[in-house]
Amino acid sequence: MKRPNVFASIAGITALSALIVTGASAANQDPSLREGMRPVVTEGAPVSPVSGEHAGELFRAKVSQDRKVTLPHPPIDQIPWMPMPDPIAPGITPAGGESGMTFHDALTGETRELPLNPSGTNAIGGQSIEGDYPGFGNLIDNSDEIGRGFGSMTLAGGLSSWPRSGNVKLVMRFTDVNGIQRWFVCSGSMQDSGVVLTAAHCVYARTPNGIVINDWADIVYVYPAWDGVSNNGQFDAPDSNEVIENFGYAFGSSFLAGTNYINNGDWDADAGLIRITRGSSRSVGMLTGWYGWAWGQSCATIQSRTYHNFSYPTENCPTPGLHTGTDMYYWNGTIDSCPNNQMELTTGGNCLDTVWGGMSGSGMYYIVDDNRYVHAVCSTSNRNDWGRYCKLWETFVNDMQTFENNTRGNTFDLESLRFRAGGSTSVFQGQAMDADASVLVVNATNNNPAADSYTLRVYLSTNNNISSADTLLATWVYNTNFAAMQIRNFIVPAPVIPLDTPPGDYWIGAILDSGTDSISSNNDTDTWDAQQITVNLARPDLDATLCDAVSGTYYQGETVSVTHRTFNIGERISGDVSLEFRASTNQIISTFDTFMEDRSYNPLPVGNSIWVVSTVQIPDDLPPGDYYIGTIVDESLGLDPTFSNNWVSDTDTITVLAPCRPDLNGDGRLNFFDVSAFLTAFNAMDPVADFNDDGQFNFFDVSAFLAAFSAGCP
Repeated sequence: MKRPNVFASIAGITALSALIVTGASAANQDPSLREGMRPVVTEGAPVSPVSGEHAGELFRAKVSQDRKVTLPHPPIDQIPWMPMPDPIAPGITPAGGESGMTFHDALTGETRELPLNPSGTNAIGGQSIEGDYPGFGNLIDNSDEIGRGFGSMTLAGGLSSWPRSGNVKLVMRFTDVNGIQRWFVCSGSMQDSGVVLTAAHCVYARTPNGIVINDWADIVYVYPAWDGVSNNGQFDAPDSNEVIENFGYAFGSSFLAGTNYINNGDWDADAGLIRITRGSSRSVGMLTGWYGWAWGQSCATIQSRTYHNFSYPTENCPTPGLHTGTDMYYWNGTIDSCPNNQMELTTGGNCLDTVWGGMSGSGMYYIVDDNRYVHAVCSTSNRNDWGRYCKLWETFVNDMQTFENNTRGNTFDLESLRFRAGGSTSVFQGQAMDADASVLVVNATNNNPAADSYTLRVYLSTNNNISSADTLLATWVYNTNFAAMQIRNFIVPAPVIPLDTPPGDYWIGAILDSGTDSISSNNDTDTWDAQQITVNLARPDLDATLCDAVSGTYYQGETVSVTHRTFNIGERISGDVSLEFRASTNQIISTFDTFMEDRSYNPLPVGNSIWVVSTVQIPDDLPPGDYYIGTIVDESLGLDPTFSNNWVSDTDTITVLAPCRPDLNGDGRLNFFDVSAFLTAFNAMDPVADFNDDGQFNFFDVSAFLAAFSAGCP
């Protein structure tokens, strides 16, 4: 994901988001002219790789110097609410009649009023054919949706479950007539994978709090099901959060809003839309889910229903400190009246029974057959005895369908979302993580491609910006067939953390190959979509468990067969293993004992052992006597935390003797052949025949040999 404040990086995406064409008008339930004929979201079967391999790359071989992704706005809890339009303010008069729509692209500066095309159907209302979508893998929890009445807002819990997941906190940036940037917050609800429904006054500011703006937002940040903690200035600096719950964030700079509100502040046209920018942002609706829509309808029908509303009230209320904008609230009940294009509630002027700033743009929905249809958006209130929600109208929903389809586009584009570990997010150096990591790969477009092969690379990063400059962990190839508007779960074999990775916090993510689709800037899993992990110093622990030399009597310089075994009982693979054989007069083996030989072995994985039979030579100068043979082990990285189990001794001794000198042919017996060998060496003046060690060859050597021969050998 590119940094959202670098507008130049997304200017090239205008081909997918520029032109808005007025939607065809038709009766609400005509599937040939409504969105019921467009592709609906599906969840494909999980996909496992057909080939690939772990990279085995060392961490130090490639450490990225890229910067982490940060948010270029103040802490959310310090941003004021967008003031609600005041219906009785001078100069604001309802325009009357159905409002058309106006489109604005803040990147290109294009603003166009769309033509008003009366439907001619005489329909008084309707609802979408598709209904809602609860989001990929989301739990459906309707425990909030019980009859309470609009007299009592309550805190919403379980924000990551549907239908709470489809509601968003908005952060908007405007530039006033003096060139000063102004920040405000609103609420909204998801209407498609890349479209957010809100109030018109949340995307077009007139004169909030007397500040003259009269212009569109520069950019709007979307925080679905925000938990009220991440990016909260009370706890964190604005750029210190690596994970923003519950679904991260998205942003957009293309908008659609009621023309009559823009031109004269008509609250009957106070509804708007935000397009999430394709390529540099994320089609977060595929994760959160989205609502169906409804428009018009008679007051009698409206008053026969129960309506529901989730929002983020922020404006100060009679109880100080209650509305901080960091909590999602819920209420439901029936509508008291229907003035013009509004649904009006009779309120009490208290914190939990009244419409307050910050709730602007939140969706009011009803439920039919377990589908939820947003019928109106929170518009205005006198903060006392009434609050109003602006109904959607036919032109609005017609143009909204075109806006959504143009947001989707017909150009194939895959996005990588939500890389997650298969289990624990804590791992030791050199270890594999738990099995069944996964990444969601999304085709949030109306393009239906043919079956193909897709390459996914997994990276370890020092920050939340996953890029090809990070440490490559693995490359996997998947074969699958994406449908339009489909999301699939790519199974990722357990990533292996390089052995030389320093302990600390890291991020694992994935990048689809740049040749996969037409837009590669959203092929990586950044920020919330990357998995934060902790790499621990796990140490190897070599345990010398067995040393068994074949018992018996041996001469100096002879060899002895030794069976020995060493385990790694630690938490990570060892470095190269070195092993020493030593001869000791007791069963405590140390470096003070006589060194015999050494051996070298490859790194020893956790739980594995080196179990070998070695032939070891007894030193020529080892004094005769009884000895315990033992081993001492070590590893090359110097990480073994303890020496106490690095040595082991045989339980029995061997007996070492000085060589039997007259046994010149070395067959262990004294006989004629030894006499013959002595005479041959004596005649050749071989030093082995100098038995009295005087450097001369004479009668005394013969006498000494005969004496030793007569004495015999053990």
